[in-house]
Amino acid sequence: MIAKLIEFSLKYKLLIVILFFSVCAGGVFSLTRMSIDAFPDISPNLVQVFGEVEGMAAEETEQFVTRPVEVAMRSIPGVTKIRSLSSFGLATVTVYFDEKTDIYRARQLVSERLKEAEETIPAGIMPHGLKMGAIVSGMGKILGYYFKADKHELTELRTLQEWVVKRELQTVPGVAKVISQGGHVRQYQIQVDPDLLLNYNLTLDEVITAIQRNNLNLGAGIIERGAEELIVRSLGLLHSLDEIKNTLITTRKNRPIFIKDIAMVKIDKAFRRGVGLLNGEQEIVCGTIYKTYGANSFKVIKQVKERLEKINRTLPAGVKLVTYYDQADLVKNSITTVRNALFLGLILVSIVTLVFLRNWRSSLVVVGALPFSTLFAAILLYYQKIPGDLLSFGGITIALGMIVDATIIMVERLQSATSDKGDPQATRGLILRAAQEVAAPIFFATVIIVIVFLPIFTLGEVEGKMFKPLALAVTATMIGALIYALMIAPVFHQLLDPGHRNTSKTARPDSLLLTNYRKVLGFFLERRSLVSTIMLILLLSGGITYSKLGKEFVPTLQEGTLQSLAYMNPNISLKEITTTAAAMAREIKSFPEVKEVIVDIGYGEVGPHMHHTNYACMNITLNPRNTWKNADTQDELTTLIDERIKHFPGVSTTFSQPIKHEIDGLIGGAGSSVVAKLFGEDYDVLLAKAHEIETLLQHIDGVADLRIEQVDGQTQLKVIINPEACARHGIDKETIEKTVSRAIAGERAGQIFAGERIFDITVRFVKPARDSIVDIKKLLIKAPAGYNVPLQELAEIKTEVGLRQISREETRRYISIQSNVRGRDSGSFVEQAQQEIAANIKLPPGYHLLWGGQFELRQAANKRLLLVIPITLFLVMIMLYGLFNSAANVILIMLNIPLALVGGVLSLALFQENLSIPAAIGFIALFGIALTDGLVLISRFEHLKDKGYSLRERIIAGCSSKLRPVLITTITTAAGLTPLIFNSGTGSDIQRPLAVVVVGGLISSTLLTLIVIPTLYEQFAKRSEKNICPQAEEVQ
Repeated sequence: MIAKLIEFSLKYKLLIVILFFSVCAGGVFSLTRMSIDAFPDISPNLVQVFGEVEGMAAEETEQFVTRPVEVAMRSIPGVTKIRSLSSFGLATVTVYFDEKTDIYRARQLVSERLKEAEETIPAGIMPHGLKMGAIVSGMGKILGYYFKADKHELTELRTLQEWVVKRELQTVPGVAKVISQGGHVRQYQIQVDPDLLLNYNLTLDEVITAIQRNNLNLGAGIIERGAEELIVRSLGLLHSLDEIKNTLITTRKNRPIFIKDIAMVKIDKAFRRGVGLLNGEQEIVCGTIYKTYGANSFKVIKQVKERLEKINRTLPAGVKLVTYYDQADLVKNSITTVRNALFLGLILVSIVTLVFLRNWRSSLVVVGALPFSTLFAAILLYYQKIPGDLLSFGGITIALGMIVDATIIMVERLQSATSDKGDPQATRGLILRAAQEVAAPIFFATVIIVIVFLPIFTLGEVEGKMFKPLALAVTATMIGALIYALMIAPVFHQLLDPGHRNTSKTARPDSLLLTNYRKVLGFFLERRSLVSTIMLILLLSGGITYSKLGKEFVPTLQEGTLQSLAYMNPNISLKEITTTAAAMAREIKSFPEVKEVIVDIGYGEVGPHMHHTNYACMNITLNPRNTWKNADTQDELTTLIDERIKHFPGVSTTFSQPIKHEIDGLIGGAGSSVVAKLFGEDYDVLLAKAHEIETLLQHIDGVADLRIEQVDGQTQLKVIINPEACARHGIDKETIEKTVSRAIAGERAGQIFAGERIFDITVRFVKPARDSIVDIKKLLIKAPAGYNVPLQELAEIKTEVGLRQISREETRRYISIQSNVRGRDSGSFVEQAQQEIAANIKLPPGYHLLWGGQFELRQAANKRLLLVIPITLFLVMIMLYGLFNSAANVILIMLNIPLALVGGVLSLALFQENLSIPAAIGFIALFGIALTDGLVLISRFEHLKDKGYSLRERIIAGCSSKLRPVLITTITTAAGLTPLIFNSGTGSDIQRPLAVVVVGGLISSTLLTLIVIPTLYEQFAKRSEKNICPQAEEVQ
């Protein structure tokens, strides 16, 4: 079949030329239309559900909201895990689905269950109902901005944000959600004086009802007037403070009682749970933009920026929107890194090809494989809807050197076959026979490379999302290279070199190199025991080095923006944390490396990745690296900042980056790279054991940003209702609870419509009547008989320390112990921690510890690869046996794998890289390259054997003829990957381990292939002949 394909190509040359240019044009078209991102979106498949319960503590939130939602979601098809967080006033339930479930189908299934969950939640505690969050993605946060204003108040700026800016931005295609933070929400407040309420013998319920009954428009149908119809409208909406003040509550002794008689009505600031700061110097209003799932980040950001410019032209004088976080910078820097590596690799491969082939026509044929294969891969990536990013384009870069391998082998054979002058028809026959001779080894060598990448396609969940695009890019590129080598290269060779003489000077390998190689080969062929000894020493040194390598999931992507995350006392007031966070921000801003510090405290509204009000997230924008003075790397700068701000009392800080923090939170439930989850029911036991684990971890080398999840320490004022006292007065518990809730937290009684803007009307007591425990004890509850009873006579009122938040996973409570790792690999850190905990801490029955975060991902990926790689290699062995029908030859070729691994392991140690998933993929690529080198050499030996060469002759002749092709393919592959090793741009840390492994393995594999395989081949062949000879004698 392959022979027929080559014959078809040479017969229809014009069609093949058209194919070449069509693929190149299609590839360029695909690149211009392809979605561009910085990094694959590795976020889990999940749907978030939010339930706001104003004024409710974590324990009640868990009991009344979280648990019913968990129960409703548990039986949805495709659900793999449910994680929840219950805190003051808010329940967040995250439902994880398997990767086979379409995200929109998942959202539909969750939406169907929301009503079921709401029916089991007590009535009245959740006025807004359950809400499903936007599609959450670790790469979703694409842009952050803030209002820069001279004289405008924060309330006015927040109003502009909610009703002008936010609405405009949410109409941009690809924008999923805009989250507001900072400033004050405008609100119409009815602040009731309880003494006046008592004087008129009224209740808060009557006040709220009065607003509701006097603030509505209704339709009254249609009336006919002659030949026309009139629509009847009843207009009764409230529009102003005066109208609210003059709203009738009731009538006493023919005297009307209005809202203004018992309350102060004014426009004020709504209760808030979030603050924004700029450089610790002033409060600001800011917004964060999230893109829709799968949207083209680069395109969406460009459209958002254009819309921001348009909005800026319409804002009041002195007000301007300024961006502080732009994911497009990361996208551009990442793509620049891989683009530079790709172009430099193309140049190096082209130069190496030209130097070794020393024939511009043949070099042009070989170099033609580069654009064809890379653009062929671009077409497949585009139609598979794979974004162009650090890893998908990186996959093409990784395959760069391997692209020309098959074509070099083809062109080398065609050169030697057409070295004598002849007519074009004879040349065509020579090309056909020569191409068909090497077609099978080329085909099988390329197929082997493709097969060895199959294990990456079996990776699941997060690790699969990260590395499948890379594997697909490599596979697509190699398929393109195979098509070029078998179909296009012979045609181009004939078209560019029709009957030209390829002189011995340009066609043969350098005689000096070949002479020296033959001497070295002859030396080792006579000393087989020395070869075996060297092999064993190298394998032993490789094994020892491997055992000492550090382990991690993936090297950290340097995003160019830092985050300092400050956790403070659970009871800290919003005012106090704002003061402390501002001081910390000023310290950070004092570094010359820091351009700007935007501080988010708490949360401005419900949305992805919300935090408590004792939590300050400082987004640190950095100046260009060439302007830095105190640090050379991001890690060094992080250490310096940590040293500067750690003196703040009562503050626990951790460091991360925007995308890393969000992905860590989605994957492990915490914004740290290492998470230990302690499961159990009793929080006192959980806390005690968590503190033991924390104490132990403090003494392990490499630990950084160690902290226990803040679950306790929240001081609560408990109103414990006395049923007997209630019964004496005929008062039910609901009346008490609603009165307390309305008096302190307040209740929304209606809305004011100001054009398209909508503002809430709330009712609550004036601040002096609800500002202390004494005031709350004096709160009057109206009995059915008409008299009032102080709250302290109906309930016990006391302060207790309760839970700050309650974390649950798979319906079980847990506490997380979180940390980052610096100056050490995370794998060895977790392994040591596991050993120390197992030896020193005993957990009670029913309690267990699970490790999450990146460690969990690495374990899952390694487990899958250890299962699939042996199966893949077994398939390769079967294929090789089918090709050679010789177990000895298969063993010889497979021996190249450990020889290549030695070089990869030693190079990792030399470049001080950890053993990570990128490194593992480098080893997988190395398997394929090493196997193809062995395949090409053994194929040559067997070909010469069929021609009647003696054992030693075919070894010397075979090695001599394959010396230059092997060296060229090795050097071109290394040249293609070298830019990735020495690149220092954004994302280079992820690609470097892979390139280091492949280049190091190539060096060892090539040297050993040219020495060890010939030596072992001779040894195996002699043993085979000895086994055959006695049998022949017996027959005779």
